Amino acid sequence: MNKNINLYTKKAVGMIIAINLSQVVLLAAVIVVYLSRNNLVFFSITSLDILLLGLVAISVTNSYLVMRDIKSINDLNLQNIMKTKSIEEITELNNVLRSQRHDFLNHLQVVYSLIELNEYKEASNYIETLYKDIKKVNKSLKTSNTAINALLQAKLVDCENRDILVDLHIDTRLDRLSVPGWEMCRILGNLIDNAMDAVKELREKGFVNIEIAEKDSFYVFIIKNNGKEIPEDMRDKIFESGYTTKGDRGEGMGLAITKEITQKYKGNILVDSNQSMTIFKVLIPIE
Repeated sequence: MNKNINLYTKKAVGMIIAINLSQVVLLAAVIVVYLSRNNLVFFSITSLDILLLGLVAISVTNSYLVMRDIKSINDLNLQNIMKTKSIEEITELNNVLRSQRHDFLNHLQVVYSLIELNEYKEASNYIETLYKDIKKVNKSLKTSNTAINALLQAKLVDCENRDILVDLHIDTRLDRLSVPGWEMCRILGNLIDNAMDAVKELREKGFVNIEIAEKDSFYVFIIKNNGKEIPEDMRDKIFESGYTTKGDRGEGMGLAITKEITQKYKGNILVDSNQSMTIFKVLIPIE
């Protein structure tokens, strides 16, 4: 459905731009014809001159308003896409939690039966496996923002599916986060995706470490990976729109968008990299 909405939006925006350009070109042509017939005499102002000047002013104003509205439409469309994605991730997290709750009684019955049979070692192993599964989900449920929790859970699963070691530490509930959840998800999603991409071609085991904490008057988001070092002369360029180190696989927009959103909320993003580790740190002022 999002693809259809995005397609319709692009078509509508394209049509609006085409109509306005046609209007400007037509008006310019009328002015040129009029001036040529009057031998380019400007000092003799007639009613028709005033009318043409008025049309020019209206056309320019209309074009400005249209461009402003197009930006608003694109922003709303992007919000819709990101919020829909967040809802899908929240739904998936909710399904996992419901499944755990549904199976809880069955797990208790299995453990009880093993204990009755004096199979204490089997009971211990069963509880340990069950605890690990529950702990995986609980790791991502420590903030007060449901969308961020759902995103983190989705990324944990994604890392495991790609055979990437992942560790998550959350030491704050983000109760006073000034960035809306859907935009914070864009920041974290881009950084975590980049970290996963950075380690997927390593010969050794790749790892991604995610830390969320409070320090002084800032929320601190740290994403670490053991991928290839980012050369020092590239560390500013990677935040430029269109710049990518992924060749044909990248569009060069993720980090540019991440920096734009961070600065929009008066935050800052830092990068440090060496042969063993690359660290991205996002600082967002606490409200």
